[in-house]
Amino acid sequence: MSQLIARILLTILLFPSATLVLFILFILLEDVRPLDDEEAIIVSTLLTCAYMIAYWLLLWRRAVAWTERRRWLTFVSVVSASVAGALIGFGIAAIIRYNGGVVGGVLGSLAGTVCWMIATILIWRESPAERSARLSRANADALVCPTCGYNLTGLREARCPECGTAFTLNELLAAQPARAADVEVERA
Repeated sequence: MSQLIARILLTILLFPSATLVLFILFILLEDVRPLDDEEAIIVSTLLTCAYMIAYWLLLWRRAVAWTERRRWLTFVSVVSASVAGALIGFGIAAIIRYNGGVVGGVLGSLAGTVCWMIATILIWRESPAERSARLSRANADALVCPTCGYNLTGLREARCPECGTAFTLNELLAAQPARAADVEVERA
């Protein structure tokens, strides 16, 4: 099994495992510490959110090309998702008005965590240039689409099946990262 497939399968297991962690923490907090139900729910939810964030980071940190921009955007996404979670929580608490806002706090915390994960998917995804460079490192003779980075090696026409962009063979060859570096070396 490839590392990517393993990561995808582990990602699928994130939410079921987080649900299990939430229930176990709630039961432990009720039994071990004499907390009332509302406090146990809030503490177990916050610890579950921390578990989800740690799980996500540990699972995907090696697959991300960490640039300064990605680090900064990830930090900004933490702040933005926290604000979004708080707004969602306050909105739910205002609508439901059950248990002094505990439901809003719980759902807001979980929603903020999920918003952060969605943001990281968008921030951490591989750019076309990074994909092209990765494919070039893996196979120096690979032809990749300059628009989306799809591997065009072996295709019989100069049209990308992924994004639909059409090229002439000269345009396609000139746009290859490895060949562009060779061309610049030859010019010098």
